[in-house]
Amino acid sequence: MHDRAIPNPSHHAESAPELPGCLRDHGRRRRYVAGAYVYRPVDQMTLIYFISAGTVKIGSYSPEGREVVYDTAGPGDFFGNLKYLGNRGGFQEFVRALTEVEVDTLDLVTFKRILATQPSVQEWFSRLMVKRWARAEARLYRISALRPLERLRQVLCEVGDDDARAPEVLTQSDLANLTGLTRQTVAKLLREL
Repeated sequence: MHDRAIPNPSHHAESAPELPGCLRDHGRRRRYVAGAYVYRPVDQMTLIYFISAGTVKIGSYSPEGREVVYDTAGPGDFFGNLKYLGNRGGFQEFVRALTEVEVDTLDLVTFKRILATQPSVQEWFSRLMVKRWARAEARLYRISALRPLERLRQVLCEVGDDDARAPEVLTQSDLANLTGLTRQTVAKLLREL
């Protein structure tokens, strides 16, 4: 692999901001091994997850039933029960550990109660939401503006894979989903790295 400057450093390499004490006091710590599903659409979801270590991939399913990855998340990120927004259209998300992952979980009812009564937690969670929103916008920008090889390099950097050895569970199809490329193009570009 040749030297390269990537202007958007890995968001997963950052250390996780500390979970507010009132959330930590009501939460539960869980660990998942690389490759394990944290949850699938058939699971009854009642939790929000806050990542303290590791990286996950987040996706859904195409009308044909094929896994489609649309995000990765690492330390300081959250994912989980989006029924917070109402569950219009059904909750069809899956999350799978790319590396060993450590998360703090909190049930949705408790989380809503804390958000309603703790302004500092509201502010903390708003920052997390904006961070994830900005990352989604940056990914859309890259798909629209960058050449294919640079798109792939930046996604690999996001998941901390600077040597282009994507974890086994981050497939070429996953990389294609995250870059707006075909799986065949990703395979060709990986050979060039």
